[in-house]
Amino acid sequence: MAARLLRLAYELRHHRFSGWALDRWGATLALGGALFLLVQWLLRARPAVAPWHWAILVLLALVGGGLVLLRTWGRRRSYVVFRAQPDLPLPAPRRLTPADKVPLHATGHFEVEARPGFFAGLLAYWRTFASGEHAVMAIQHPSRFLWLGSVPAEEIGMWYIFFRADAVVTVTPGVLAFGAGSGPGLRVSYLSEVPAPGRSKKPKTVTAVAYLAFAGEADRQHVWADLL
Repeated sequence: MAARLLRLAYELRHHRFSGWALDRWGATLALGGALFLLVQWLLRARPAVAPWHWAILVLLALVGGGLVLLRTWGRRRSYVVFRAQPDLPLPAPRRLTPADKVPLHATGHFEVEARPGFFAGLLAYWRTFASGEHAVMAIQHPSRFLWLGSVPAEEIGMWYIFFRADAVVTVTPGVLAFGAGSGPGLRVSYLSEVPAPGRSKKPKTVTAVAYLAFAGEADRQHVWADLL
């Protein structure tokens, strides 16, 4: 259930209508409607309110507040459920060749042409170059949700995660769920440079996290061994 709710939170945040995310539309309309009903009641000379009036007001407030909480919860959880498997034996380290590509679905902070973006469950490939740099190469296809929302045009296309082998902090195996699907996964923590706030030109080093979901155990073993 949690994984399905997190997937819903992502779809509502990721798809937009007239420039706003669907969850923002829903929360604004619901809370705005509740406030309108409350003001109408307060402005009446004789504030006698029918039970159905209160029921609608409470329902709108719950829907609006629920969407706000869902958005916050989803963002904090990166929209996935990850259950670590610390007792799994480590594979023997084995570097992939630059020609190797391992299919997966990736969740994390991507970038293209210095433009950042967060995506969940993107179809991707894992590659390691001769320099030892790792890459998650993903693609965002056009998508619609609830007939109204669509992925912004500027987010459609290829997105990338790059990090050096010496930037890897931890690699944790586990079961990864995004929506209805679940399977073997890896949680990779790595050091990443981001623009510093304010006028500082020196980038700030932070610890970023990427979640990698695989179709089978063999693919996870290949990437895990490569990271080791």
